[in-house]
Amino acid sequence: MTLLRNACLLAATAGVAACQVYDPTLIEEGSAGVPERPLAETSSADDANEATFALYNFSLDQTGTRWQRLGLDLDGFDTSSIESDAECLAANGRPQLDGDRGIDNSFGQHVLPALVNLVSCMEDDIALNQGRGLGTILVQLSNWNGSRDDAEVEVSIVTAVDGTSRDDVGDLLWGGANGALLVEPSSDVVEAPDPAWDGEDFFFVDPVSLDADLAAPRVRVQDAYVAKGRIVMPLAAGSPLTFLTGAGSLVLAVDGFLLADLSQDGQTLEKGLFAGRTAVDDFIDSLSPLGICEESFQESIVSLVRDNLDLRVDKDGGSATDSCSATGVSYTFQGMRARIADAVAPVALPIPNPCDAPPTSGLQPAFGRCCVSTELSDDTLLPVECTAADLAPYKNSPTPIPVPASEDF
Repeated sequence: MTLLRNACLLAATAGVAACQVYDPTLIEEGSAGVPERPLAETSSADDANEATFALYNFSLDQTGTRWQRLGLDLDGFDTSSIESDAECLAANGRPQLDGDRGIDNSFGQHVLPALVNLVSCMEDDIALNQGRGLGTILVQLSNWNGSRDDAEVEVSIVTAVDGTSRDDVGDLLWGGANGALLVEPSSDVVEAPDPAWDGEDFFFVDPVSLDADLAAPRVRVQDAYVAKGRIVMPLAAGSPLTFLTGAGSLVLAVDGFLLADLSQDGQTLEKGLFAGRTAVDDFIDSLSPLGICEESFQESIVSLVRDNLDLRVDKDGGSATDSCSATGVSYTFQGMRARIADAVAPVALPIPNPCDAPPTSGLQPAFGRCCVSTELSDDTLLPVECTAADLAPYKNSPTPIPVPASEDF
């Protein structure tokens, strides 16, 4: 029995709703839970269908009430008031209130809006890099029967160093300052074309994503499943995903689930969700790579996180009177069919750490100087430093800067 089914059974025994995701359009009326694993006979050892999806349109903006609709009920409690049952207590000695139907997403409510405001280019630059194939996250589905119900499939997650729309990638070379950009064989300076996001792109996998070769991805779950077209993949702690921003990188790791909804033709992931719990210390370690270097900024963000924790790191131990030590995290994405190149990238994805630069060098990030998505529709809102040349990459990106959905995920 899987982690997910154990959690649901335990919660059912206690008389509470568990494993919830607010998406009533995909599951039976009256339920808001992750779909049950299909019957065993829907799966066979002979299932051999495979599909790879390149992820894009990562949306971190959860301002207003959007955070309430994004995520899972990770603790089996619907903490709708301070008198309600909860897994643990926040810093004020009271339980942190949940979103709709018990969703645990304190990070989306309290922290992500602050990060999006402080690092104003974050979503834009993640979209730009993902669209160009730099650090693009790839989800591989295998041992699949090809239908919308399969009781046991394998799902793995890897990262690409670079990607391209070229159909023939056998003669491409590697160049650029870090040797991590695909270049045309006729020149060591002309970059290969960026992905076209048409379902035919090739991506070269980062060797760091693999234990040995392409057959052994480090993040792999062999008892995931597909129910009513939704891929359900349990995620263990210690499997961080790294997103390149402008000056640095955002690292997010969850102990929870990946959920992704297949289109009817199986060519896209119409919407997806990473949701789970993140230890507060793991998040603190991600601030410097993101470029939050000043101690005062770090302290304010850390205080915001610590004051609003809603979960325990150890979901299976402790009591409701314990202090919380983790935060519920959720963020959304979409996916497009893609192909993985037979050759692994010869170098790892370069991950900058902007805080390594001396503050006086001028190399540390200057937040607020970029063409943020809210300005794309009205050039009069652009800061004077943002020139037409600065704006062009964002307007021409093959994957648009994400616009938060008004409902569900």
